[in-house]
Amino acid sequence: MRTWLIHFWEYLRNSYWLIPAIMLFTSIGLAYSMLVADAHINLLHFSGLRWLVFTSSAGAQAVLSTIASSTFAAATLTFSVTMVTLSLTSSQFGPRLLRNFLRDPFNQFIFGAFIANFVYCLLIMRGMVVADNRIPSMSISLAIILVLINALLFIGFIHHLTSSIRFERMAYDIGQELLEAIHRVLPEPYTEKDNLAAEVALPNVGESVIKTDAFGYLQAINYSALLSLAEKEAITIKLLFKPGHYILPGSPIAYVWPALNQKAHIEKSISSSFLLGKEPSGEQDLEYCIRQLVQIAARALSPGINDPFTAMTCIDYLATGLATIAKLQLPEFQIRNEAGRLLLVKSEISFQNLLEASFVIIRQMCSDNPSVVIYLLETFLHLAPLAQRKADRQAIERISRLTFESALNHHLLAPDEQAIQQRFEQIKQALKHLEKANS
Repeated sequence: MRTWLIHFWEYLRNSYWLIPAIMLFTSIGLAYSMLVADAHINLLHFSGLRWLVFTSSAGAQAVLSTIASSTFAAATLTFSVTMVTLSLTSSQFGPRLLRNFLRDPFNQFIFGAFIANFVYCLLIMRGMVVADNRIPSMSISLAIILVLINALLFIGFIHHLTSSIRFERMAYDIGQELLEAIHRVLPEPYTEKDNLAAEVALPNVGESVIKTDAFGYLQAINYSALLSLAEKEAITIKLLFKPGHYILPGSPIAYVWPALNQKAHIEKSISSSFLLGKEPSGEQDLEYCIRQLVQIAARALSPGINDPFTAMTCIDYLATGLATIAKLQLPEFQIRNEAGRLLLVKSEISFQNLLEASFVIIRQMCSDNPSVVIYLLETFLHLAPLAQRKADRQAIERISRLTFESALNHHLLAPDEQAIQQRFEQIKQALKHLEKANS
């Protein structure tokens, strides 16, 4: 149930309509509440509030009509400016960033505030007609206050929008989202005594293959449901996909041991634990934010743009995520019950896989760009002392060597080759020193 709730909440966060819809219904309730209050409270009885009283029905109608038309025009302008910004950002940095703008609560709040004020004024005007032009002075005064607030919000919207389309701000937001996902998936700090147990070899025969007719991007897996099923049915389940993968119709999604004679209910339960969607999601996929930064870096390194500084900024935030992962305990990918029986085998989260997801494409695209190659090797040099696991240090050495060799194959100028060679030698020396210190 918790996985489903998180999945549903992620869907709501990625939708542009959630906050505006809440504010719309709030404005409806507020309008009727204010009309009821106006029907029971006479401001003429309060000497200090008599200046709020409207004496002309036509004037009150004109004020409400002006506020309604202006706020609707502002809402239209806000939406148009947002769409233009999304179009420009998508063409410059890639369509993956559209999600970040759509889920921005401040943009949703601004649009909702204008729509809510518009609907509020319409309902107050209707209330005046129903009440035979009785002037709801408090309701109209509140409408004036709301339109003043909307004016301040519009100024804030312009500032927020111009700030949010700056690349540094976008990279920072994605980097923060990556760190949040890392701490959500890997909550425990690294300790030497908590090393993962050795992988258990599963039999190559005698398994049942579970297939699915559904297709789409795997957004989340209900691991708790799978563990309960494996415990109840006395089976072992091995998952063949991880969040972020695309599943084709008819694809095998899991193996089950021992082989099952009647597997319809088990197949249905396993298939229903795979939450598919039209696009990838960052609920359980650590590589989701990584792919966003890699896409920006890849576009920056393309011949049409050729912006190495943008790529370097992406490298910085990717390295920040990997430095955080190096200090955290990697989760068990083979889950057992209290008796030690193997229940579930899922995809392993490893520093090496995330390192490759972060830098393989960037390494391939920057091999003819000495400045980015040098910066990438310097990043590996900074990561090396943070790697506490031997496998992590081996992964850094491997990708450093590949980066070094790919750059030399492009026959760079001698000074550039020497600078690249120097960084690579520093990485090797740092890793060798760490091996001696940990032996």
